Amino acid sequence: MMKKRALIYGNQKCFSKYIKRRFQDVLEFDVCKDFKFLNEELEVYSVVVLVIYEEEDLIDFFKVYGNGVPLVVCAFNKKVLEIVIGFENIVLVDTAKIRSEILNQLNFYFKETILSTRLSPSIGYKGLLFRC
Repeated sequence: MMKKRALIYGNQKCFSKYIKRRFQDVLEFDVCKDFKFLNEELEVYSVVVLVIYEEEDLIDFFKVYGNGVPLVVCAFNKKVLEIVIGFENIVLVDTAKIRSEILNQLNFYFKETILSTRLSPSIGYKGLLFRC
């Protein structure tokens, strides 16, 4: 079975590398540090995971938001979290939790929407914030 492709963005490597390593058995990840040259390539991805540390990273969020690709936002900045919580069709991961809980949240989302053929990946989430 061919793995679905995921794009992970993070300008700091640690957390994005961790997610990539933990889910490499079910998703094929490409890592991106800058969306400057990423335009029409988005449709090849089943999901985009944004790891946001600073408010400046919101510029890249707006480059991919609304392109029809499911979007997961892991925000390590409370201001950023407050800004993106009202956006539709994104999933927010509460990074204040411990890593095992974050992995459970991501695992649930990937399993139920991205890897499942039962649900459409474009179902309307409005600022869904997973908390355990």
